[in-house]
Amino acid sequence: MRFPALLLSCALSLPVAAQFPASFDGSFESKKPDGGLPSGWIDWGSNYLLAVDSTSYEGHGALRITPFEKRGSNDFGCTVMRIPVTFAGKTILLNGYLKLDSVTDGYAGLFMRVDNTSGAVYKMDNMQKQRLQGTTGWKKYSITLSLPPGGGTVYAGAINHSNGNVWADNLEILIDGKPLKEAPPLRVFKADSDHAFDKGSGITISGLTPLQTTHLEVLGKVWGFLKYYHPAVMAGEYNWDYELFRILPAILNSTSETARNEALLRWINQLTTPKEVRHTRTAKTAIKFTPDLDWLSDEKTLGAALSASLKNVAAMNRGDFNYYLELAPAGNPSFKNEQGYNTMPFPDAGFRLLALYRYWNIIQYYFPYKHLITEGWNNKLAEYIPAMVNAADTASYQTALLRLIAGIHDSHAGMYGPNVVIRGADRFRTLPLRARFVENKAVLAKVGDEKCGLRTGDVITAINKEPVAAIVQRLLPVTSASNYATQLNRIEQVLFQTKDSILQLEYEREGNISSVTLATTTYKQAIIPGERPSVSWKMIGEDVGYVYPGNFKNTQMDSVSEAFKNTKGMVIDLRSYPADNLLNSLVKYVLPSPMPFAKFTVGSVQQPGLFGMTGEMKAGTRNKDYYKGKVVILVDATTQSNAEFVTMALRLAPRAVVLGSTTAGADGNVSYFTLPGGVQTLITGIGVYYPDGRETQRVGIVPDIVMEPTVKGIRENRDELLDRALAIIRE
Repeated sequence: MRFPALLLSCALSLPVAAQFPASFDGSFESKKPDGGLPSGWIDWGSNYLLAVDSTSYEGHGALRITPFEKRGSNDFGCTVMRIPVTFAGKTILLNGYLKLDSVTDGYAGLFMRVDNTSGAVYKMDNMQKQRLQGTTGWKKYSITLSLPPGGGTVYAGAINHSNGNVWADNLEILIDGKPLKEAPPLRVFKADSDHAFDKGSGITISGLTPLQTTHLEVLGKVWGFLKYYHPAVMAGEYNWDYELFRILPAILNSTSETARNEALLRWINQLTTPKEVRHTRTAKTAIKFTPDLDWLSDEKTLGAALSASLKNVAAMNRGDFNYYLELAPAGNPSFKNEQGYNTMPFPDAGFRLLALYRYWNIIQYYFPYKHLITEGWNNKLAEYIPAMVNAADTASYQTALLRLIAGIHDSHAGMYGPNVVIRGADRFRTLPLRARFVENKAVLAKVGDEKCGLRTGDVITAINKEPVAAIVQRLLPVTSASNYATQLNRIEQVLFQTKDSILQLEYEREGNISSVTLATTTYKQAIIPGERPSVSWKMIGEDVGYVYPGNFKNTQMDSVSEAFKNTKGMVIDLRSYPADNLLNSLVKYVLPSPMPFAKFTVGSVQQPGLFGMTGEMKAGTRNKDYYKGKVVILVDATTQSNAEFVTMALRLAPRAVVLGSTTAGADGNVSYFTLPGGVQTLITGIGVYYPDGRETQRVGIVPDIVMEPTVKGIRENRDELLDRALAIIRE
């Protein structure tokens, strides 16, 4: 998943050193002598004029956002006020009045972004999907976002990403429906007041010994177990990151396993006695997986006393609150109060170990597909300790993290954020070419300008004299994906990524090998128009309907059902990510009655590592006017997450056929978190299964008819899957 470029632009323009008010004044009645923004308002974007003028909804002033004449396609005008989340609440609502004048080629709207305490984006809405355009008088609008449980920061204001003028006035913030000034204060935890290691852990490790590696492995397991199992840590009594740095010297200096275990035992005994906790009743579910706690009984490694102490913690009474996480309404974990330490792009040895421990334990206790990690997970902790300790710079540290992340085989996983130096379009150059791995060959599917000497269908055999096959083998270990087909799809996207100004390509055409040297360009300049369908739906002839969910909105359903009424069949092209919730539109359209199509596993706060299986989820409604024609659903490695979930429901249609190849194999709501150094990542947070218990993760959605593109088809510029779908419908 990638954030839109506009969101990233906003994230990178944050003036972190400025002082901001704790309140919110969206009246725009005060202005600077030059007509500039009132105090506290931040100017984001570029090539737009932001000022206060008298064209107001109420009072004497309103915000005006006007584009400069030379506005670029990625420029925007946005002003926000920064609001620290020092108040308690579940939702924050921004409402206000907007006036539009000739808004075309873009959109305008209110803007609100919520960051968690680590600085990662938690929620955002810029009203882009509402496509406000044209010329209108003053109208009231609102947007609502959920608030991160542990606090954070809100940026609220207005945005203009168009050719026209936009005015905003009387902006107001409500918390759970009440004015901001009436919101209760945010609960303060002891963990929040511990700043002892804000500037560094002070841990240095040189010449890591095998005994120290064993010590650090045991510490990582104990630290993570206490984080999720000890009631005092769960209650926020300790900054558990910093407690790690307090115990690390004693562990590193232990001359024997006995000394290490005694140090860990003293550490546990110093934790406060847990208070009585209250439970919230939760629905009983069938247990799918039990916590992996057998290691607590390993007295050979832990010693009898430490083993007994850890088992005593496991038996303690725990509530459903944990300072470090909660379960979202869908059941996926929401990791809160996980500091990203963004000002440390290359963290010291202590923080690098913290990154490893944090990630390993999140997977250990809250990744619903840990059982599908074919290489095993327990061994990964010891394996990556030397890589973290010995990392010499930011790139080597992030490369080690990327290998670790890729090791869980989850197409949702990856590495993002402005601090990432080993990936990211903003730091690299590329070519205006699009390759696809077809028949085990890197075939050019799109060529931006054939004047370069290359054509659609050419097979790239080497880049800078490195064979493509060798490049694939080099990139596989650092490419996050659930299966090989999706790994290749991810590699396609970075195949020409480079920091060089030129690339030499070797290619095969009609049996002849040639080479060409091309100048690289920015990712923005390498965009090839028409790479994705521009339509949301259309007719193919008079007998077949076509829907592209990547653009389709549920509001178009009436038009589609009317147009498709007498067709032989419809093609639903899910080689895309749905732009809307298709369960409420297309799925209801093709199903005659409610039908079970999925069930889920969700984790537990009280028993970390336990996953329970929920009841079946049904799709569709009673519908005597359901679509009677054939339904052909197109899928491939780009069909991921919600697209896979929707395919599970659509294929229940009486005359449905799934056509294509292996999907991404990452089905389920995602959970975000941040690692030291400002590295952002995510995992699939709930398990998704068919009603009969079959897996979808890694396996993907298995097509009824397996078919992949061919080199010949690409050279002929044909969409072979679509051609086959039309043949199936017209048979």
